[in-house]
Amino acid sequence: AAVLRPLVTRSIAVLPFVNSSPDAENEYLSDGITDELIDALAKISGLRVSSRTSVFALKGKPLDVRAVGALLGASVVLEGTVRKAGDRLRITAQLTSTDDGRLLWSQRFDRQLVDVFAIQDEIATTIVTTLRATMFTELSEYVPRRYTENINAYGLYLKGRYFFNKRTLETHKQAVEYFRQAIDQDPAYALAYAGLSEVYAHLDDLPKAKAAVMKAQELDDTLAEAHV
Repeated sequence: AAVLRPLVTRSIAVLPFVNSSPDAENEYLSDGITDELIDALAKISGLRVSSRTSVFALKGKPLDVRAVGALLGASVVLEGTVRKAGDRLRITAQLTSTDDGRLLWSQRFDRQLVDVFAIQDEIATTIVTTLRATMFTELSEYVPRRYTENINAYGLYLKGRYFFNKRTLETHKQAVEYFRQAIDQDPAYALAYAGLSEVYAHLDDLPKAKAAVMKAQELDDTLAEAHV
């Protein structure tokens, strides 16, 4: 009998980066970098990106990349590790074909923590360049975009997303505090206002949710998260 396999399209699955830091609390950073790469690659025309829900369901599960490809219908998989020690940051990343397990690209980045924006941009740019050269010639180029230049605000925002994604009443309250702290660090951080609005909506505080999302749109009317 014929074996039915999912249709593999021009698609990528960004698996949750593993926190290899001595401090387990730095998991917010590895999860946050994963989210940022998913968002960045989702903006590439011609490339389908597996949803956060789909890839984070596989977190901690030792699956072969070919199995991941079959589960998610992805033709390539991006995986990596994040290690933070003081103000030093080490990120490793590798891109693998799910068809034959062939390694397409890998690199290690040893930088200062303040360089995290540049590292994420470099990873996304390199992935798109690699895919265009090896598999998908019709992809659009990656155009970097930063929503803040304040590394402290960025870290607080990532903590807000991390606790919000745990989906409990207590962690939602923690997320509110982190988003507010991010806004204190950078009052023009539209993405933090959008995150704050999303948490308030889940807490059924619709007046505060509306006020936060209107502020996000006032700061950046092109922000997709605010319109959603």
